[in-house]
Amino acid sequence: MPAPRALRGAPFTAEERAALLERYFAAYRAADAAELARPERDASSFHAEMEAVGRDYVDAVPIVAISRSPYTGEVFETSLDTFGIDGLWWAYDHLFRPYVPAPADLYGWTGALKVDGPLPAFSLKTMPGPDVPFVLPAILRHPSITGVISALPIGPHVGFPVCYFADPAAPPPDALERVDDWGVRTFTFRRPDGSLGSGHATQADEDKDFDLGPWLASGKLRWIGPGDETLTLRTGEDGCPYVGLPGERRRRYLQEGRSRFA
Repeated sequence: MPAPRALRGAPFTAEERAALLERYFAAYRAADAAELARPERDASSFHAEMEAVGRDYVDAVPIVAISRSPYTGEVFETSLDTFGIDGLWWAYDHLFRPYVPAPADLYGWTGALKVDGPLPAFSLKTMPGPDVPFVLPAILRHPSITGVISALPIGPHVGFPVCYFADPAAPPPDALERVDDWGVRTFTFRRPDGSLGSGHATQADEDKDFDLGPWLASGKLRWIGPGDETLTLRTGEDGCPYVGLPGERRRRYLQEGRSRFA
């Protein structure tokens, strides 16, 4: 699968990214050691270094195109560290993501990740989803919402963004619970007055449906082929590469080179 094209003018290179992460985790480990050695050692300088490196990282995260609205045809571009899941972008409890305006009809997005290769010695908790793409029936059953699944490489792994778009010609589905943005514990949305809001949603594994066939057949779910830079929306189950994939259908936690499922 070809790497996605970065839309930002100057995203970091692999070497620049590696240097940023090395600096960040050196300060992270030093801060931990200083916290344990209190009051003899002060961790403030290490925390300041982490904040500075975090800003540099956020400023250079690639912006990539991952989906397309089935209603307006507008492309959904977002920040995404496609170099690997050791990047700060993937930290579940921290927000290292620049804000990128989303299409007005994007209701929410999440995703799954098929781990295919060694796990990084990553010190921050990562929750990239189960191995297999899924939909949330509580959202997708709404008459004005259509889902779109796509795929792109995340280092040696394969990521499956799952995006939900709401028909702008229909009344907004305000009563629905939203979904946290892929890999992080919050979601961002635009209020009717144009201002931004955020929140946290909870979906258990039993709230997910991994049987994509009926949703594809009904037209409620569309798909974009892996590596398709044109982001052409396709319909129906025939030829869809996301149906019946093998893998764990539980939430995955990654931390410090270890993997476990909820």
